[in-house]
Amino acid sequence: MIAMPILIFALGLAIGSFLNVCIYRLPQGLSIHSPRRSFCPECRTTIRFYDNLPLLSYLFLKGRCRYCGTEISKVYPLVELTTGILFLVSLYRFGPTLALLHSCLFIGLLIPIAWIDVRWYIIPNAIILVGLIAGTVVTLLIALTRHDLGYLIDHLIGAVAGGTSMALIAGAGSLVFRKQAMGGGDIKLMILIGLFLGAWPHLLIVIMTSAITGSLVGLCLIVLGKRSGGGGRIPYGPFLVIGAVLDMFWSSQIWNWYLRLIGWQ
Repeated sequence: MIAMPILIFALGLAIGSFLNVCIYRLPQGLSIHSPRRSFCPECRTTIRFYDNLPLLSYLFLKGRCRYCGTEISKVYPLVELTTGILFLVSLYRFGPTLALLHSCLFIGLLIPIAWIDVRWYIIPNAIILVGLIAGTVVTLLIALTRHDLGYLIDHLIGAVAGGTSMALIAGAGSLVFRKQAMGGGDIKLMILIGLFLGAWPHLLIVIMTSAITGSLVGLCLIVLGKRSGGGGRIPYGPFLVIGAVLDMFWSSQIWNWYLRLIGWQ
């Protein structure tokens, strides 16, 4: 039915609009509840509902505030569109099941984590805490509906193993580079990722893919830094997010590819 994909995509756009509020307000210590209506960061004018339609309002207003003409950050439509697309992919991957709820909840946590880490180099504890509580509830519901206690145990083990593995990597990195190689937020993020994805081989896939994507981006920034005469910090959270999303949708394909690569299959 075409109605279900349209509904899921529209829901993703709407959730993405709320995630934009979290991305803007949480790092600055602002309440996500008050004021209830969004406002222009430049002129502080309250945005009318017809100017706050996910994605559409940005297009209609040509990317500028109706009142002061300030250019609206492209992050807003990008977050909304990304959320809508990933919700749609979740529907096609899992169908109308509890696994779909599980996936959409995970996406709704990962997107603001990635953007906030890129902009502010922090991963808010509030998002991690909400994610751990909601993730545990949904994981328990899935285990109950499947009559599979092992599913719950695997995901709880994944949370512990995720945090432990990242703490060990961070410690080893600090010894090698003689400075803090990874923040505590990355460790907490891996606890969340382990809870949602489970333990083996998901955590290994996330670590591998995040390392590969992080290295590629790092090399590109080094080249650009040489050309412009400077370098820059690279937050690791977004690469963990990329790895988690790839594993959630295509873990079997990635794992089989890796086994063929090392000649074990």
